[in-house]
Amino acid sequence: MKNIKIIKVLIIAFLGIFTSCNDFLDEDPKGLLTPETFFQNEAEATLALNKLNEGVASAGFLFSLGTDLVVSGRITLAAAHRFGAYDFDVTDNRLKWLTQYTNIKDANLVLSSIEKSPLSDAVKGNVTAQALFFRAFQYVNLVTTYGDVPYWRDELTNLEELSLIGQTDGTLILQDMITDLDNAIKSGTLSTDTWGNNDGRPTVWAARMLKAHAHIWLKQWAEARTELLEVTANSPHQMNNDYADKYREGNEVHSEIIFGKQYLTNVLSTNNTTARPNLAADRTARAAFNEVGITNGSAAFSLRKSFADSYDDNDERKQYNVWSSHTLASNGTTIDFAYIHVPKLMRGPVPTSDPLFLEEEARNNSSAPARIFLLADAYLLLAEADFMINGGTSQVALDAINQVRGRTALPDYNSITIQDIRNERAWELVGEGYWGRKRDLIRWGILDDTVKGLPAAETAAGATAELIARAQAEADIIANAPANRYTQYPVPIDDILQSQAVGGALVQNPLWE
Repeated sequence: MKNIKIIKVLIIAFLGIFTSCNDFLDEDPKGLLTPETFFQNEAEATLALNKLNEGVASAGFLFSLGTDLVVSGRITLAAAHRFGAYDFDVTDNRLKWLTQYTNIKDANLVLSSIEKSPLSDAVKGNVTAQALFFRAFQYVNLVTTYGDVPYWRDELTNLEELSLIGQTDGTLILQDMITDLDNAIKSGTLSTDTWGNNDGRPTVWAARMLKAHAHIWLKQWAEARTELLEVTANSPHQMNNDYADKYREGNEVHSEIIFGKQYLTNVLSTNNTTARPNLAADRTARAAFNEVGITNGSAAFSLRKSFADSYDDNDERKQYNVWSSHTLASNGTTIDFAYIHVPKLMRGPVPTSDPLFLEEEARNNSSAPARIFLLADAYLLLAEADFMINGGTSQVALDAINQVRGRTALPDYNSITIQDIRNERAWELVGEGYWGRKRDLIRWGILDDTVKGLPAAETAAGATAELIARAQAEADIIANAPANRYTQYPVPIDDILQSQAVGGALVQNPLWE
């Protein structure tokens, strides 16, 4: 991606200007930037937008763990993995919305400052449109994670003003973000090129995708359908000829990415698109890993056996998502793994039938981008939105889902059900995207029932005792909690206490009282 290395160096040099606070309730943001010291030229505006871009992220493994697709590949769960498997409460110090609110604070500052700058109207318009996108990105993320959240649109001037903010109805926030994104789209200042040809910046297509996700969450099917038709029919993004192409070495920034976050080779990152096996937990597979050349582990997630088995054997996607055994070339012995690994995310010479890489990439040292909005997701959301309006024989819905189905070597659908759409989203997007599987289950209203059904599903699939026990532990947590508790995170208790100390209005999420 051109200029990306230069941009990264400038960001690092510039981080001191945008100093992040330790907690969004305990630092006065006043004075971090002023119109007198910033936005005096286009380069300064670009640096501000780069900093906003640093705050974006894909759903990550926490929104894949604890679902019907994914389980942590560790015997002893790491702290963050326990979090994804519902093992947390209101006192958990991992419950943070720091990144989102820091990014919102900075976006508000950009929006309030850019109008006072001497820049041209064209530059101001572009900066404004991108800042609206970044702010909406964080608010949509917050609402779909926490429900009703603190909401402000203006530059904050003192600690008390921030601390006194209570929650605003999440539906109203999403409606405001939809309006902001519509304004950004209609401004005509966002690029109409692909993300990869736009230096990793948000385009009009990224804004339409984010707007469509907000509509989908609100079940505004017709509005979502309109945006998704624009993306799929008129954007320059194209589906790769086969599923594996978008994961193959050298094709990290490919034509299917509508928006993402780029990482640099040989620069340590927390890139969660690499999902190596846990070498300690999966000792039975050591000989296979050694023969193939997988030496580093991270084990962010592995697949549920019940999900892995759901792939049709003729589905071309299966070999790139399911690696459950290996036949040693040395003696012909077949080794069954304790966990089912995901070749497309391993950044190593797998699958053995068609290695996506020649050599293993160093752990946490990958150039793979976080793939946030994908063209396949746009087609699948379009199929869902049109299905909800026109039913399972609608040509628009069928054409959309068959665009994704077309590279699987499986027959096209002649009619579809909601379960077909859910299945295709799982088979195509496992481990990727803006939602994560958990938010799909939440918006469909089936998270509780799905998790409670996991032990039986894993048992029927012949999963290992460890995987069945893991599923049972998650099911027990869900079954013993109030209905739908885990569809939203609780408000971080430290933030509530700090708000109450100054007479603030922040209260606990009703599901967690």
